[in-house]
Parts: sequence; C-alpha cells; structure tokens
Amino acid sequence: MARATLDRIVEEIKTLAPDEWRQLRERLDAMMVPAEEEDKHKALHQALRAAGLITQVRQPRTTDTPRRRIEVQGKPVSETIIEERR
Repeated sequence: MARATLDRIVEEIKTLAPDEWRQLRERLDAMMVPAEEEDKHKALHQALRAAGLITQVRQPRTTDTPRRRIEVQGKPVSETIIEERR
C-alpha cells in the first residue's frame, strides 16, 4: 500500500463519529481473526447451544471511553465490603 493511500485512510478515520469508530474496530478485529480459529469458535458456540447451555452468543463490548476514578473519603471501599460481609 502506498504511503499516501495509508495517510489518506488515516485522515478519513479521524473524521468518524465514536459509533463509527466502534464499528470500524469491530470489522478490523474480525478481519484479523484467522478463518480456522473463527470456525472453531462457531463450532463451540453451536455445540453449547445444542446442549442447551447457552441461548445466544454476545459480542464483547468495545469501548474507547476512558473510565474515571471516583474519589472516596474515609476508609477504602474494599474494607467496608469485607466488614459488611461478616
């Protein structure tokens, strides 16, 4: 691929909306999975459905939104949870 073509594609990608970024990411990820591996996953999902262990296979969520930490005053939340379980 010519460098100019790649640069043009990157510039086009920068104009996408967040939902379009997600869709592009999903498509690129799907293209990167080897066909043999994808067939194995499909066979596994089909076997799990046939056995009645699952009813559907959900695609993993992809998010590019960074998570924000919440500041909590006092003792750590983990300590509070442990105390409440006792």
